[in-house]
Amino acid sequence: MTGINLSGARHIQIFLVVCLLLMPFCEIRAQDESNAIPEKINGRYRISVGNKVMEIDPARGARITSFLIDGVNFLTDSTINDFNWGSTFWLSPQSDWHWPPSAAIDNRPYAVALTGNVIKLISSIDPLSGCVVSKEISGNIGSGSFLIKYRVTNFSGKTTKLAPWEVTRVKTNGLAFFPVGKNKARGGLLASTSVHDGIFWYLYQKEKLPVKGDRQIYADGAEGWLAQVNKDVVLIKKFRDVSPEMTAPKEGEVELFASEVTKTNQGYVEIEHQGPYLELLPGKSFCWETTWLLARLPAGIKPIPGNSALVKWVRQAVQ
Repeated sequence: MTGINLSGARHIQIFLVVCLLLMPFCEIRAQDESNAIPEKINGRYRISVGNKVMEIDPARGARITSFLIDGVNFLTDSTINDFNWGSTFWLSPQSDWHWPPSAAIDNRPYAVALTGNVIKLISSIDPLSGCVVSKEISGNIGSGSFLIKYRVTNFSGKTTKLAPWEVTRVKTNGLAFFPVGKNKARGGLLASTSVHDGIFWYLYQKEKLPVKGDRQIYADGAEGWLAQVNKDVVLIKKFRDVSPEMTAPKEGEVELFASEVTKTNQGYVEIEHQGPYLELLPGKSFCWETTWLLARLPAGIKPIPGNSALVKWVRQAVQ
């Protein structure tokens, strides 16, 4: 975008917002009358479904700033880390941009509009990829779930290749698990993992965090779900399964990360999943979606690695 003045860039952004708002999002569906009505409070949007509330801040990269059950946030907030908190969206692979992530996509303001009972948010153009990210977020009262639909549109004028990537920060001392896919997992957190009956488990253990090297897991999943449980609350993400052949280079369909812990900061864990690595022609878009569920575990189901009752309960929840 070199050479475009501020006024010109603003006009382009307005044009893109109008175009994306007029464009049917991913696929045409009838308006779901059971969708919850979003509220706008102090610049943020809230979607309430029973005892669960999702909050979204358009001014901070349209990230999900909190996901509460009975008033308690399952995600981390900015007091844990003032840059990496809540749930955000990136483009994969990271080798295309290294660090930090695109500000346009990750943390700068998004344009926002309400379409029926759906919040639609649109980023500015990412200077590196030339892409615009838009999100549609809604809560369904009937199913008790939240649907996040992402669209990536290529405005660069040249063909690019990328994958969608959802990055969610949760509290430490939890347990992440998902069905094992085809490829063997790799990464510096393997000492805190195990596999039981086709399920991969990562139990957060501060004493086993690597002193050197990465603090990550890269893995191929199966069945299209990933769960994180902390105490008696579980977050389940449901998505379309991706084969290893369709995964971005040097990445994994499911990824986990544990931050450094200091004397003043207890750290956080990232639970992440990625969609297919696709070629995107100029002016074209692709769509990708994730369904979130948040619930309390039934009494008697213990959040421990290898618990088949826990796996059975999650599998029933994602049906």
